[in-house]
Amino acid sequence: MGLAGMDTKVGKRSCWVGSCGSAGVTKLGHQSLCLNHFLIRCYERLDGLDPRGRKFSAEPVDVVSMRAFIEECSRKALDVSLQSQNLSNLQRGRLLDILLWAGELFLLLRAPRLTLTQSIASSEGRPAARAASPNL
Repeated sequence: MGLAGMDTKVGKRSCWVGSCGSAGVTKLGHQSLCLNHFLIRCYERLDGLDPRGRKFSAEPVDVVSMRAFIEECSRKALDVSLQSQNLSNLQRGRLLDILLWAGELFLLLRAPRLTLTQSIASSEGRPAARAASPNL
């Protein structure tokens, strides 16, 4: 393991996504991903976890796995932003957006259930908008 717990061997592996030949910059969920696929995966998962962008569901929520992904996603985004030297401003902005979004979701998970329900009700009818589009 390298500095800050980052796997220094990741850059030597190719991206886990089959058609991608880019070098991996980090691992997410035990899969080596290039920067673009890391960003896409984070945006997709965070969007799926964000209760503000969908209607209330009576299905039980696995808070432990949600919290684990949010923590891993934010930790990896921070590692990539600190370790990668040739990031464009757009890539830096997306990494920051992921960090901020993960922070918001972590706070929602810690809030009492009433606050989470009110947050869902107040955003009903309008999807959660993100500052940086995940479309690459």
